[in-house]
Amino acid sequence: MRFRTVAAAFLALSLVAPAMAAGEFQMPVDQRFGGGSLTFPGYGKGYVYRMLLSDQQGQIAVCGAGYFQDASSAVGVRRLLRQAEVRINGRKVVRDLSFFSQVRSEAALEVGPANCVMTGFPTPISEDVDVDVKFPSGFVRF
Repeated sequence: MRFRTVAAAFLALSLVAPAMAAGEFQMPVDQRFGGGSLTFPGYGKGYVYRMLLSDQQGQIAVCGAGYFQDASSAVGVRRLLRQAEVRINGRKVVRDLSFFSQVRSEAALEVGPANCVMTGFPTPISEDVDVDVKFPSGFVRF
């Protein structure tokens, strides 16, 4: 009887969608999103992504979605994403882009849901801002 109770409780918990942490949300990718890719010499594109910096109630939110070109590069690219940074006017606002949602095809990247995180930094008043995405130097084994 005890095992069934525990099993039923576990099943009930596993059916509940995981809650996003405070300050995290999703939005659909649209024409406002910019794009980029990680390309490796002698290999080609390993990762393609779409990203948007958005004003959310006076605060900067970073939103993104990505697509791994193939499974052989995914582990190495995830390592690089964890070390990547978004900088605004030279100031780091986010480190670790592994929160980007993962879509199943490059076409889905144009409409798929993007995961977003609040940065805690106020939205710049000026329209003249320098946004930089920095990936670490290093290598990825294929």
